[in-house]
Amino acid sequence: MEVDMIQKPALAVDPPDENFDPDQTPETGEQYLQKVMYERGQCPMVMVAAKPQSCGVEKTLSGMAALPLDPVKNSAHQALMPTKEWESMQNKKFSELRDTITAYRVSPQYDENLQRTHVFLNFEDRKQLHEYCANNLPYVRILLSIPQRNLEILLEYLHEWLQESELAAEGNRSVTSQQDEPSSDQDLVGDATSSVTTTATKQAQRGPRKDWITQWIYAILSCLIKPLEPYIHSVLRDIAKTCITVRNELRQEDETKVLPLNLLISIISKNFNQSDLADNVV
Repeated sequence: MEVDMIQKPALAVDPPDENFDPDQTPETGEQYLQKVMYERGQCPMVMVAAKPQSCGVEKTLSGMAALPLDPVKNSAHQALMPTKEWESMQNKKFSELRDTITAYRVSPQYDENLQRTHVFLNFEDRKQLHEYCANNLPYVRILLSIPQRNLEILLEYLHEWLQESELAAEGNRSVTSQQDEPSSDQDLVGDATSSVTTTATKQAQRGPRKDWITQWIYAILSCLIKPLEPYIHSVLRDIAKTCITVRNELRQEDETKVLPLNLLISIISKNFNQSDLADNVV
C-alpha cells in the first residue's frame, strides 16, 4: 500500500491523445507536461553513441598517462642493436644502483650530506644549468640535494640539449671538465655507467667529455622517486625516441657512439613503462 502511494503521480495529467500536435507551443502547464510525455515516448530505450571521427593519432596508455602512439621506425644497422644479454646486465646494474640510492636516502649519512652540500643553481636559467652540467660530473651528493621537481626540469632541458648535441649533429663543440677529483667511486653516479663511457673520472682528467648529456640523464633516472607525474613519462618517452632516431643515423662502425643511446633506450623502456620502445621484447 505504501509503495502504491509513492508511485502515484504528483500531477494528474492526461497523456497526449491522437489529436496532440507536438509542433504547437504549449500555452498551459498541462500542455507543457503533455509535450514532455510525448517527447519521452519518442526516445529509444537504448542509445548508441556515434563513433568519434579519428584525428589521425591513436592513443595508448603509457606509464601513468595516455600518450599518443607514434612509434619510431627503427632502421639502425643490426650491428648497433643491443643483445638481450647486454640489456639484462645493464638493467640489473641500474636496479642495483637505484636500490643503493634508495637505501642511502633513509640513512643518517643522507641528512649529513644535505648539510654539507651547497650548490646553488637557478633552474630558470638554462644557460647556467647547461654550463654547470657540461663542466661537472653527476655526483650522487649533488643530485640528492636537488628537489625532484628541479630534477624533472633539468631532465627536460637535457632532452633538448640531447637533440642539439654532437651525438645528433656530429658536433663541433668540445667541453672541458673542470670537476675536482671525486672523493670515492661510490660518490659518482657516472662511474656506475661504465656502458655510457669508459670511466668518468678518467674523462674528467683527459678533458673533452662529449657524453655528459647521457651521463646526466642516466644519473637523474637513477635518483627519480616513483611514481612519476604523467608528463615526466612523456619526457622520458621523448628521450628514448630521440635516442632511437639518432641511432638510426649512425653507421655500422659507430659502436662506441651507440652505447649511451642503447643504454638509455633500454633503461627507459624497461624501468619506466615504455615497453613499446624496447629493442628486445621479453
